[in-house]
Amino acid sequence: MREQGRPKSRFAETFKKIGEALLKLFRGDFSVFLLFLGITLFFWWSQTMNQNYDTQMKLPVIVSDVPENVRITRQPARQLTVSLSGKGSSLKKSGRRGSRNVLRVSNSAFVMSHGHASLSTARLRDSIAAMLPPSVSVHSISPDSLVYQYAMQRSLTLPVEFDGTTESQDQFFLERIEFIPDSIQVKVLESDTTAHRVLAEAGQILLTADTITKIVTLKREPGVIYSQDEVTMTVLSQQYTEKSLEVPITGVNFPEFVSLKSFPARAVVTVWVKMSEYDRVTAADFQVVVDYNDIIGSDASKARLRIYTQPANVRNVRLQTRTVDYLMERTVY
Repeated sequence: MREQGRPKSRFAETFKKIGEALLKLFRGDFSVFLLFLGITLFFWWSQTMNQNYDTQMKLPVIVSDVPENVRITRQPARQLTVSLSGKGSSLKKSGRRGSRNVLRVSNSAFVMSHGHASLSTARLRDSIAAMLPPSVSVHSISPDSLVYQYAMQRSLTLPVEFDGTTESQDQFFLERIEFIPDSIQVKVLESDTTAHRVLAEAGQILLTADTITKIVTLKREPGVIYSQDEVTMTVLSQQYTEKSLEVPITGVNFPEFVSLKSFPARAVVTVWVKMSEYDRVTAADFQVVVDYNDIIGSDASKARLRIYTQPANVRNVRLQTRTVDYLMERTVY
């Protein structure tokens, strides 16, 4: 701080002279000397604090209560340099107050128009003055106003999607992939017409257990603000084993008066089935057929087999028997 209108050394010289005089006067009693020295210091400090000074204070700034649909594209000044004047004691209080506080300015105090928001010098000065003791005055503020640029935005709730690959090992096959949360909120500019997606960058997942859980990062898109950076992914899989079944061969699309006889009468079907459901999958769950439309008008001696129905809880269904010899019998009434 700088004293106004008086040499800086005046009180220092006075204090030095008083101290020398007291030292001579109380040379024989040091405790009395200390007492008078303390009184002298108090007197000097009181006089100093009653003088007027100029100083500067660094004041951090936070803009609060910004609406959800407003995105600040160019930030206002984060710190102000404030020039103050006042008595030493008041300035000392201001310094302590400024060191632990910030200037919080509500967004409602800004004038907003066409992407430009501003807070006038007068309102800024009033906001700073409200933080200071009454005897301290604000000389200048740098910068002398607060401005920022903004754009309007909208919120979307989008599902989290798997972005990666899975590889089956030890006969584990993927059942499903779950995310917590399964959707998140994103913010995009109102002018943005892109169809956005929320992708969880999972990389390659090796299926080696019934349940695999990991934290995965969301893929960022330019201009999109995400409500969070990560989600919890759970990969659920089932271990399968191979099973062979003998399924009766039947005909489909045959006329009412025509029946099919195949040789052999059963086909071998091989499937991958969940180990937990091995005994529940039977030949009755499948239908292997010869389609009348495949053989009518054909000179081939063999008929091609098709899997007509199969249960949803099996994988990799294969016919070991691909073709059969056959006869068509006509029913006479």
